[in-house]
Amino acid sequence: MKIPLLARFAIVGGIALALLAPIALIEGKINERSRLASSVEAQFASETAGAQMVAGPFLALTCEESFVEERQVMRAGKAETISERKAGPCPTAYFAPRTLRVQGRMPVESRHRGIYPIRLFQASLQLNGEIEWPRPALPNGANPRTWKRAMLVTAVRDPRGVKKVESSRGALTRDSQGLDFESRFAIREDLGAYAPREAGAVVPFEYRIDLIGTSRLDIVPVGDATDIRLESNWPHPSFTGAWTPDRRDVTRYGFLASWRTTHVATGGQPAWDAQARDGKLMDPNRASGVALFDPINVYALSYRATQYAFLFVLFTFAAIALTELVAGVRLHPMQYLLTGLALAVFFLLLIALSEHIEFRYASLSAAAGRRR
Repeated sequence: MKIPLLARFAIVGGIALALLAPIALIEGKINERSRLASSVEAQFASETAGAQMVAGPFLALTCEESFVEERQVMRAGKAETISERKAGPCPTAYFAPRTLRVQGRMPVESRHRGIYPIRLFQASLQLNGEIEWPRPALPNGANPRTWKRAMLVTAVRDPRGVKKVESSRGALTRDSQGLDFESRFAIREDLGAYAPREAGAVVPFEYRIDLIGTSRLDIVPVGDATDIRLESNWPHPSFTGAWTPDRRDVTRYGFLASWRTTHVATGGQPAWDAQARDGKLMDPNRASGVALFDPINVYALSYRATQYAFLFVLFTFAAIALTELVAGVRLHPMQYLLTGLALAVFFLLLIALSEHIEFRYASLSAAAGRRR
């Protein structure tokens, strides 16, 4: 039975639209596999260490405030008001470095959890610079304030990744007890009691921090003048944060990047002191860093390929229809349907194979499998 030309076009168009259903199912499967890969990476990070950020060091000065407390007592049957001077704690103050220099190497190694690749870096950071010893505390209205203990504190986002911490002066404490600096973790170096006579003196510091992490590393530029230099063997960096590198050199063997910021751009001491008091130093939007971007993410590439799946179907059907007109042959609509399903199978094979072999080989294998 011959079908009129317009009716054939309508049937073929209907078949093409019907193929949107299996294509949508394949896209859903790609998203499902991508979410599973992300969950595996998140589980690995929860067992090892996640994205890392380093903020500091700051000179932290604990504070004591003297105030007058009035209370009423009964004497000889009469109420009297007496005044008593007391002392209590006041908020710890945090002073940013005058200069901060950070040099780091972060070699990246690829690991696998099942079939899923995970990128783990082992960073070695050298931090050095100078902090100016502050002047005595200003009174809070009529209440005098006094600095008590002095310490250098450095915040690290994920303490599980801290493998080694060394200071040029000696012993360090790895906790944040008694500080409102960061509720999670801080590296603390005790400098003893505050000495007013040393106001204006320069306190040098030098640290080495070895830490591991996944996905990204950020450095918070807390210094009035901050110089950061990072190098790695990862050839696909994605520079993140509020400041892009002033210099970057990216090759297939890795990258070298450097940043320079000043207090004019960061807000300086008032901004960092407020963020430290509020526990908001771990903000990626106030840091400079790098994420380990994967340009050959098989799920992103497979999903991108399926975005053009319907166009492949239309072009293939158009070529077949043109062949019908030129050669004068008539194909059954079922042949169009089977051809469209074969195209859909290509994208399904693509995601299945690309999880195990290189994407280019997965494409060739899926195309070869579609012909069988």
